[in-house]
Amino acid sequence: MAQVEKKVQASTAAAATSGLVLFVLGRYVFRGDVPDVVASWTYVAVPAVVTFAAGYAAKHTHRPPPRAPKTLLPPAAPE
Repeated sequence: MAQVEKKVQASTAAAATSGLVLFVLGRYVFRGDVPDVVASWTYVAVPAVVTFAAGYAAKHTHRPPPRAPKTLLPPAAPE
């Protein structure tokens, strides 16, 4: 199995946890229900911004240079 790059791991983790922002907004900022406008913009903007920031900040995964393809030599001509 191929290794998953660090940027992809960071972006995936950020997207998975960005839903907590809506919970925090509803629980501690709005003390109950989050207005529909805020909820819809949060669902659109927060995952995109958080995922982009995490992917941008993560270090690039180094890849070794590709191997040269093996070439078959034609049979030697008889002398």
